[in-house]
This record gives sequence, structure tokens and C-alpha cells, in this order.
Amino acid sequence: MAWDKLFNREGSARAKEAAVAEPETRAPSSDLNASETKRDTRRSKRVYISMPVLVKLQRGAELYEERTATEAVNAQGCSLRLNVAVEREQRMTIVNVKSAQEVECRVVFVGQSEGGKTKAGVEFTRPAEYFWHIAFPPDDWNPADRRRPIIDRALTQPSLRRA
Repeated sequence: MAWDKLFNREGSARAKEAAVAEPETRAPSSDLNASETKRDTRRSKRVYISMPVLVKLQRGAELYEERTATEAVNAQGCSLRLNVAVEREQRMTIVNVKSAQEVECRVVFVGQSEGGKTKAGVEFTRPAEYFWHIAFPPDDWNPADRRRPIIDRALTQPSLRRA
């Protein structure tokens, strides 16, 4: 369950035992940072990238289209801001402008409206892991562990330059 995601799978049984043995030591769920909790349960890592998209959705009898850009993408969908108001569970089609690929989505999150644009989180209705044409980091990836590029020492130290 949720404990399996918070702790490694090997330690999940111990985590459950500890939770039963010492319930008073746990912080109430209302104290937990909601975004941290959601981040721990995501199916894939988010990549914060602005990718141009065309959003198509039905508004009454009319087809509405809007060019916008993503704020973040993952293997299951994206977050973006729209000029038009949307509702949870509303269906839409997103077109990746660079590849011309289309995928059907549904709205799973509707945020606050800022500057006339509403933040929306959308999820693909069928698997489309390669829709964004980017490689997502593995689940256990930590940005702090990112390695710096190796620079050829011969290029940076004059005494090692080749003649």
C-alpha cells in the first residue's frame, strides 16, 4: 500500500509493524506536505519543460483549439495553463507540435486561474510513454546525485597540452 511507496519494498513489512507499534510518533496526515506526498506516489518522474502543444476540446457544439505550452510532463500526461475553463474528467486531445502526434487525455486536476489562464493537469487515456520524445529519469533518480561532465584534463591544463 502507501507504506510500500514511502519505504523500500524490502522494509515495507517492518514499516507497517512500526506504524502499528508506535502510532503516536507519526505526524498527522494533515501536517504532511500534500505536494511531497503526491510526489512520492507518482508513477513516473516529472520533467519541468515547456513543450509547445495544441489542445483540442469540445465546448458545447463547437470545437475549441488553443496553442499553449506544457509546464511539466511525465510519462502519463502533463500540466499546462489554458485560456479556457475546463472541468475534471473533461476529455481533450493534445497534439505534440514538434512530432504532430495526437493523444486523447482527460483532465484530472483543475487549479487556480491566474492572469486569465487556468492550470490543468491532464492524463493520457491510453499509455503513450514516448509521446513527448524524451527519456524520463528512473524512479530512484535524485537530482543531487547528478554527475558533472568530465572535462579532458589535457584541454584545461597547459602543461598537459599535446604539441
